[in-house]
Order: sequence, then structure tokens, then C-alpha cells
Amino acid sequence: MKQKIFIPLLLLATIIFSPCYGQQKIDVTYIANSGFLIESEGKQIIIDALFNTGWDNYLIPTDSVVSDIINQQDPFHNSSLMLITHNHGDHFNPSMVVEYLINNSENILIAPPLVTNAILKHPDYKKFENQIVHLDKINQEKNDTTIQGIRVRSFFIQHDSRPQIENTGYLIEIDKLKVFHSGDSNGSDIAEYEDLQLQNENIDLAFLNLYGFWSTKEEREFTEKYINPMEITLMHIPPAEIENVNDAVNLIDDFIDITVFESSMNRESFYFE
Repeated sequence: MKQKIFIPLLLLATIIFSPCYGQQKIDVTYIANSGFLIESEGKQIIIDALFNTGWDNYLIPTDSVVSDIINQQDPFHNSSLMLITHNHGDHFNPSMVVEYLINNSENILIAPPLVTNAILKHPDYKKFENQIVHLDKINQEKNDTTIQGIRVRSFFIQHDSRPQIENTGYLIEIDKLKVFHSGDSNGSDIAEYEDLQLQNENIDLAFLNLYGFWSTKEEREFTEKYINPMEITLMHIPPAEIENVNDAVNLIDDFIDITVFESSMNRESFYFE
């Protein structure tokens, strides 16, 4: 009789005292600059990860990491979707992305026109043209697609203070969790964010540009009003500035929790109710 009672009590204790019970998890691996591997329930998205230019300022992925991404080696073995925010050398390299698509014929790329046009100039474009989702700048409501259970909504939002630069932000839904990646937007065009109404999306994790969103009282108020995520990960941080950024983040009180990745291939798990 005691044995019958003991087993369910043990299970109940395990449930009650497990810190992750009833929570969902997003695993994030930092690649370089604004590049990340995002994973939940075995589904993986790679964003802004294949490039080889850092302008002598930003971190670039090592040859080994690039090879692992292209050949889907651990931890990239379940990746099925690649996103690119814009056609800048510290976010995107055409030949690397072409090699990735050719090597992984089931994988899909979502990217803005300046990126996809650069890729389709490759002489072997026929091998991978059906793997590309072209974003539409005119009919932006069409930029909402679901691939292998991952919903991706795409927004053309201003790249820092230069509207002539094509930049895309992504709102990713994966297993009821929502992730936002701003690309190189810094929130300088308030009207864009007013229109997007991201604060009503219940965003769990936001990847936000270092240059905006957090460092001043006004920026923090903007972020809480127009994005309002549960957690923030800062990106586009020059390695020489990591220590200063960490110190500044640690001085901020009464704001959304901020994570700063210090080294390529660092991995962090984020838990949400």
C-alpha cells in the first residue's frame, strides 16, 4: 500500500520542484555579429549567419563555423530555414548562401530583394531557385509564410537613419513562441513601429540592434511601448565594446532583462511560461 502512494508523490514532487515545468524553451546559439541559431522543440532557424566581412569592427564566423552551417553539422543539424535581413557584408555573403542552398536542397531561404537578386546572379541558380522566398516590398501583406511549422512575418523597416538601405525585420513564431529580429533597424522611424503594433504580439524574445532600443531612458521607453518583449538579446556589438556594453546593461534597473553574448558559439536557453 505504501508503495502505491509513494510513486505518485515522487512524481508530484518532481513536477513541483522542476524549475522548467510548464515552461517553453528557446535555445539560442550566437554565431557572429547579428547572426544566431534559434531553436525550439527541434526546429531550427538560422539568421544573418553566413558572411565574411566585419569592416575591421564586427565579429565574423570562423571558417569552421561556416563549414558546419553549410554542411549541417552539429549544432546546425536540424536547420531548415535561413533568414537574411539585408545585403550588407557583415550579414550576408552570396557565395556562402548559394553553397548552403545547394548542399541542403530541402532548406528554404527568406530574404529581401537585394539579397535574393544577388543570389540569383549565380550561374547555378536553377539548382536552388525554388528554395527562395522573395519578399514583396509593394504588397507587404504577402510577406507572411509558414514553412515546416514555423511562421515568419517579414517587415521592411528602416536601416538606422538611412531609409535608402533595404532592411528587413522578422517576427518568427515557433511552437507558440514569438521571436523578433530587428536587423539593423535602430527604431529611428517611430511611425514604422507605430504601424507594426509589435507590442500587441506578445513577443517572447527580441534580438535588437545595439545602436538603439536600450541605452537611454527614451530608448527604453520606446522599446517597452512599441515592442514590449519578455527578454532582449543585444546584437551587432563590436567585440571591443563587449565589456562596456555589459557594464552599461548591469547598471540598468526596472527594464526588460537583457542578454549579451560574449563569444561565438556561446549558447543560452530562455524559458517562458
